[in-house]
Amino acid sequence: MKKTISFYLPSILAIVFTACGPKEVKPPTPTPSVTTYSSVINEDVTWTKDNVYTLAGRVVVPSGVTLTIEAGTVIKANTGDEANACALIIARGGKIMANGTATEPIIFTTSSDLITNSHSNYPGFANLDESYDGLWGGLLVLGNAPISADAAAVQIEGIPASDANGLYGGSDDSDNSGVIRYVQIRHGGTLLGEGNEINGLTLGGVGSGTTIEYVEVLGNKDDGIECFGGSVNLSHALVWAQGDDAFDIDQGYSGTINNFYGIADAESDHALEIDGPEGALNAGFTLTNGTLVGYNDPNINGEYADFRDGARGTLNNLFFQNFSCGSDFELDDDITSSNATAGSLSFSNLTFDVSHLNDDCNTTITEICLDKSSGDFSNFGASIGTSGGADLSKFNGWTCYNN
Repeated sequence: MKKTISFYLPSILAIVFTACGPKEVKPPTPTPSVTTYSSVINEDVTWTKDNVYTLAGRVVVPSGVTLTIEAGTVIKANTGDEANACALIIARGGKIMANGTATEPIIFTTSSDLITNSHSNYPGFANLDESYDGLWGGLLVLGNAPISADAAAVQIEGIPASDANGLYGGSDDSDNSGVIRYVQIRHGGTLLGEGNEINGLTLGGVGSGTTIEYVEVLGNKDDGIECFGGSVNLSHALVWAQGDDAFDIDQGYSGTINNFYGIADAESDHALEIDGPEGALNAGFTLTNGTLVGYNDPNINGEYADFRDGARGTLNNLFFQNFSCGSDFELDDDITSSNATAGSLSFSNLTFDVSHLNDDCNTTITEICLDKSSGDFSNFGASIGTSGGADLSKFNGWTCYNN
C-alpha cells in the first residue's frame, strides 16, 4: 500500500525582516472545523470547501430538504459495517446541489483518503489509487420518476428494507433531485452481503429535471453508475476500475447518457450491462458517444456488453478497445434478439478495435457479437476499426484518470 504522511502544523506568526521596514506579522491560518453526519439532515444546509465533512452512517437528505455543496469541498465517509455502510442518500423529494467546477471538483471519498482541497495533487491521488475499493458505500439519488417494476415505488438495492428513505419511483417524469456537476466518487461499494454492494452512483427513478454532468466514479467495488428507471440525462461520465459493470441500466430507464468513458481493470466485468423492463413500462434508453476500454489479459475475459430480459434502447457511436481474446457483445435471450430485429433495441456505429489481438481470438463481428437468435450484427451497424466514441478531452484536468 502506498503511504503518504501529512503534517498539520499549528498556525504560526511569520516574522519577516526587511532592510528598511518594520516587522510584518502574517495572520494565523484558520483551522478547518470537522463536522460529522450520521443520520437524517432535517433542514437545508450548505457544506463549504473550507471545512471537513465526515459521513458516519447512512446520511439522508429527506423530502423537502436541500443539501448544497460548495465547489472544492471534500466529503469523507467511514467504512461502516454491512447494512450500516456509510452512504449519502438523496431521498425522494430531497435535493442535492453539488455544483463543482473544472478547477474545483467536489470529491466524495473514504476517510482513509488523505486528499484535501489544499493537497498538492488535488483533484488527483494522495495515498489511494484506483485499486482501492469497498471502503465506504456510495452516493444514491432517488426520485419520483417512473420505473418499470411490479410496484410504483420499490426499495433501492443496498439500503435495508426497514429504511423508507430507500424508496424510489413515481409518476413525475420531470422530477428534480438537484445538480451533480464536476463530482468525483472514489473507493466506494461496501459489501452489504453476498452479491449486494452499493454502486458508486445509484440513480433510482431520477427525473429529467435533475442535472448530472461531469462525473467520475473510480475504484468502486460494484457497478460504477447504475440507472434504475427514471428519465434523467447524464453527460461526460467516466467510470474507472469498477469491480462489476461500468454502466448498468435497468427497470425501463428512458434518459440519455452522452459522452461517456469506461476503463476496466482486472476485477471488472461488463462495460455495459443492459436489462429490459420488468413491468408494463416499455421505455427505452439512449447511449451515444461512448468509449469503453477493456482489460486485455489472457486469463481475464471482461465482456463488452450483455443485453438481456427484453432490453430496449438506442446505442450509437460506441468504440470498444483493449478487450480480451474471448470477450463478447451479447444479446442474451430471444426477446432481446426480437427487439433488435424489430428496432426497439437499435445499434449504429459500433466499432471494435481488435488490432491488439491475434487471429485465434474473437476478431470478427461474427465472433464478437453473439445473438441467441442467430441475427447478423453486420446489419446492426457493427464494424472493426480503430476510432470513434467519446470526446475524451471533456475528462481532462478535473478527473483522476486524466489529471
